[in-house]
Amino acid sequence: MKNNFLVIVVLMIAMGLTSCKSKMSEKMKEDFNQVKSDWSLFSSDLASFGDTLKFNRDRISKADNKIMKKIGKSKDEKFNTFKSNSTTNETALNNLWNSYNTFQKSFADSTTAFNTWVSKIDTLKTPDKEVKGPIEIYKNFLSNSKTNLSQWNTDMSNAVDTAQKDIDDATKLVGTTAAPKAAKATKKKKK
Repeated sequence: MKNNFLVIVVLMIAMGLTSCKSKMSEKMKEDFNQVKSDWSLFSSDLASFGDTLKFNRDRISKADNKIMKKIGKSKDEKFNTFKSNSTTNETALNNLWNSYNTFQKSFADSTTAFNTWVSKIDTLKTPDKEVKGPIEIYKNFLSNSKTNLSQWNTDMSNAVDTAQKDIDDATKLVGTTAAPKAAKATKKKKK
């Protein structure tokens, strides 16, 4: 009787394990894993872009301010172009930053929703029909987001190139920073 009970338990466990076979096809598992990978890569690319944009925006602003200090209150016409261009260039970079920052905040919310969805997908028990729709939605979202990021990269590159040209031209007009003072000798002679 004891042996029969053990056989029944073993059979029940075996049947339970075979009923846990994957309901998601191999193709759907590949798509699911690809979307997870793509999401992670895009998150990294987005963060990297933000760091680069912030660095360039700050660098251009500092360079503009440095030249503006040299120009002072000069009414010379040759400086008016730089003053106007520097305002335009900084505005372009700030507008780009604002667009990125707004998107980045909404992307953080989308990432939370995405991660919640991923954690609910049990690749052993979720059928294709329950995964296919959300995968397509997330693929579409990523595709549109990549397009935005590509455009922002182009816009940033153009704005930075234009700003750098204006800075270089203005630097020629005002000169580079004052020559550093020679360091005074501080060594005392030993007696």
